[in-house]
Amino acid sequence: MGEAYAGAAATASDAGFLSYNPAAAAGTQGGDFALSAVSIMPGSSANYTTALTAAGTPTGGNAKPNDFIRNAIIPDIAIRQRLDDRWSVGLSVSVPWGLSTRYPDGWSGRYHALGSKLATINIAPVVAYDLAPGFTIAGGLQAQYAKGTLSSAVDIGTLGALSSIPGSVPGGMDGSSTISASGWGYGYVLGARAELDDGWTLGVSYRSIVHHTLSGTWSFSLDNFGLGAAIRSATTLLSNTSAKAKLATPAELGLGLRKQFMERWTLLATADWTDWSSFKNLTAVAGNPVQPNDVTITNWKSSWMMSLGTEYAASDDLTLRLGVALDQTPVPSATLAPRIPDADRTWVAAGVTWRATPDMDLKLSFGHLFNDTRTLDQSGTAPGNALRGTLLGTTKSDVDVLGLAVAYRWQ
Repeated sequence: MGEAYAGAAATASDAGFLSYNPAAAAGTQGGDFALSAVSIMPGSSANYTTALTAAGTPTGGNAKPNDFIRNAIIPDIAIRQRLDDRWSVGLSVSVPWGLSTRYPDGWSGRYHALGSKLATINIAPVVAYDLAPGFTIAGGLQAQYAKGTLSSAVDIGTLGALSSIPGSVPGGMDGSSTISASGWGYGYVLGARAELDDGWTLGVSYRSIVHHTLSGTWSFSLDNFGLGAAIRSATTLLSNTSAKAKLATPAELGLGLRKQFMERWTLLATADWTDWSSFKNLTAVAGNPVQPNDVTITNWKSSWMMSLGTEYAASDDLTLRLGVALDQTPVPSATLAPRIPDADRTWVAAGVTWRATPDMDLKLSFGHLFNDTRTLDQSGTAPGNALRGTLLGTTKSDVDVLGLAVAYRWQ
């Protein structure tokens, strides 16, 4: 992280690099493990100029929410062991994908989103084989657990008005909806790493798409005026039920490069491609056949992250790092939504590694992400927005990230 992930697929200095290339399993002469935690500390703000119910009336509420992207701590643990001159094994447990946003209950876009949370845990056992000295190929499995929760306000007043129920007030008789689901998916990882002449090292890795079928519950809370209770009694709409949703976490291709020059300097570069084009929509299907599906159209696109970094060995026990990166968002303007107000971002990062003992390294890294301002335009006529209404405005965010890690070796 101290180099904005430059050269990650080509680096094998400790077990933590298994998360970026399974071929890093061969980077030890004996064995080692690495434990890290990254604290994500975002700042976020928005200014919504138009917020209308599906009936065309103003939603009311706070149109300038702040700090809706939540803090998170991301752990990672990895271990590897050399078996003989050719074979090595490794295991990494990481959190590759996640999000957490939370808006105040009465904000103006509450029918589009209140809370959103997704966390994945990826368990990847791998085997590496040295085809020749300095040339390693590797592969393994990934077992991925995903758990998500999506909540939003429900405009029961508009639902009643559209059903011609007397006394219904659009935007003034809110309930809420919460969908919680989890499940396992499976895929594979492949990688290779080659130490070439003149200090060059090249790494390439591929992580497959992982398909999930998430199962869970869909619960509703109703308004205080009895309108939702009447609708539930008459139609079974807004009844608590089971729910299922399909989710695919994307395939990734990573290319990493290291070049040592002079005595103490190393140049690093990365090009990472993530195939988010597989994420077309997020649809929750209720066990109650009367309850309409909850549909969010995404139509995300594939994205690139390009980074450049450098290492300087200040002494045998101290290494300094710097890095910059350009990181594309996969979210097109047409489907940008408040659940994931993502943006193109520029990384600036720095880090230090201290060899505390001959067998243990301690690492500290810090990065700042400068995120572009985005315009969000969710039309009430778009698929899935029939009861959400119209939302138009801008979102802005930036992020500080702080990483701590320890690596321990044995022979």
